[in-house]
Amino acid sequence: MVQTAGITVDTPMQEAPPSSIPSKRKQNSHEHKAITITTPLFSYIHLELQTSSFKKPQLDDITAKSYITSALLQFLGLHGSAISIDILKTEDKDVWIRVMREDASAVVAALGGWIKKLGNGDEQAGWRVKGRANWLGGLVGERDIEEVWNN
Repeated sequence: MVQTAGITVDTPMQEAPPSSIPSKRKQNSHEHKAITITTPLFSYIHLELQTSSFKKPQLDDITAKSYITSALLQFLGLHGSAISIDILKTEDKDVWIRVMREDASAVVAALGGWIKKLGNGDEQAGWRVKGRANWLGGLVGERDIEEVWNN
């Protein structure tokens, strides 16, 4: 505004000339989307077979499946035998399994309380539940973490 002898006059503002130099920031053409995973379908359980003898137990997929099925049948009857178990990996005396999320609590309870007599009955075997997670990644680094505290 310019004031001249008591009269106020509005002067128009000049617009800045358009810049011919492109800006350094690139225009991002990607759209950002968010996905929320509500409830996983499966739970993952890490088991360890423990025996009363000092011999290292020979554990393969078939033996592990029969021991797990025996524990479920003993604890839950026919309902336990109907629970679907996927054996993901067996290594030494460790087993990683996948079950439906709704069945995971029953499976952990059945396996944690199961004991089987082996051979002549003087030797026993049972499962130790070392871990349970709704995502397989929750069990992957478990052995390394456990070694930190045990060494």
